[in-house]
Amino acid sequence: MEEKIVYDFDTPVSRLGTHAEKYDSRERFFGESEVEPFWIADMDLPSPAFLVEALRERIGHPMFGYTEQYDDVFESIIWWMNHQHRVTVKQDWVLLSPSVVTSISLAIQAFTKPTDSVAVLSPVYGPFFSCTELNGRCVADCSLLVENGRFEIDFRALETILSRSDVTLLFLCNPHNPGGRVWREEELHGLSVLCRDNGVILFSDEIHSDIVYPPACNTSLLTINVAKAIGMVAHSIGKTFNASGLQASFIIIPDSGLRLRFRAAQDHAHAGDINLLGKVALARALSPEGAEYKRQLIAYLQENTKQVCNKFQALANVEVMVPEATFLLWCDFRKYGSWQEVFRRLIKGANVGLSGGTFFGPAGEGWFRVNCAHPRAQLLSAVDRIVDEFSRA
Repeated sequence: MEEKIVYDFDTPVSRLGTHAEKYDSRERFFGESEVEPFWIADMDLPSPAFLVEALRERIGHPMFGYTEQYDDVFESIIWWMNHQHRVTVKQDWVLLSPSVVTSISLAIQAFTKPTDSVAVLSPVYGPFFSCTELNGRCVADCSLLVENGRFEIDFRALETILSRSDVTLLFLCNPHNPGGRVWREEELHGLSVLCRDNGVILFSDEIHSDIVYPPACNTSLLTINVAKAIGMVAHSIGKTFNASGLQASFIIIPDSGLRLRFRAAQDHAHAGDINLLGKVALARALSPEGAEYKRQLIAYLQENTKQVCNKFQALANVEVMVPEATFLLWCDFRKYGSWQEVFRRLIKGANVGLSGGTFFGPAGEGWFRVNCAHPRAQLLSAVDRIVDEFSRA
């Protein structure tokens, strides 16, 4: 019987000297080069050895020239989406992309005009705003409701926004970043119907869809029949396998007309391919070994987020959204004053750098996001310092 691999997520691995943005940009973002960073949404947990070995084997060959988009890459994507997300995907539906953010920008260029607006459900991942504005479009911001400690979609407000003639595209984060919310099938169906009825294209960013905590179960937009004519899904190995630096992403577009428009935008920007190591990583990570790694990772991250939530209960003035998905924790610090004051205390008092809520849009002001994908002892020590700091008057 083949020996089962047990992954070690507890042993810290230093990222110093690797030009890791999470560490090397601390002085620029926090004004302190030694602050412990729990902000950027990549993990301080090692990628699995089988993935590292596949990359090492390819690097052993001394030529790194132009590389085709070969079948193994697409077969792995198709297998993963079917085995892990209960989605049947045809190969010609799949387009490679350097990153989900690249796909976001290309979708704006493909499906909107300069006079159009893009709808978002905020607070939400910052590039939904920045990519829209950098491409010369306006953001139509529909704030999510907070009910019973989790985000809910304000469908009435959203219908009003989607009925506007200038709104032609909706960006959805599924599962939601930063709230860790898993959108239910009926919610996705409702969104899809609203988009269809108002002539709006629906872009679902599903980069966090592998990190979902039982008993919650992710529903891909691709399983919603009404969405197939107006929707698309972007995914990546970046979060699941801590491989964002490899820029190995893909987008799945069932409708041939939408796919041709998106491919034209890719061709215009010369952004329809990924680097050769990204292809190696996609083909190797999205596999049965990758599924087992993911299973163990989810168990570890779920315990991490549970323990962090428990520790924050000591602070009566901090509200925490218990995540159903992602390794991120969304925390409301507004009762402690301005976000600038909270930001200062986190750095000066607790020596912790978190993502500030304004990155996620105006609705995020006063909230902070904690990245829980760290070795547990390191993570809990940092949270203890936060609790100690904000326990003081």
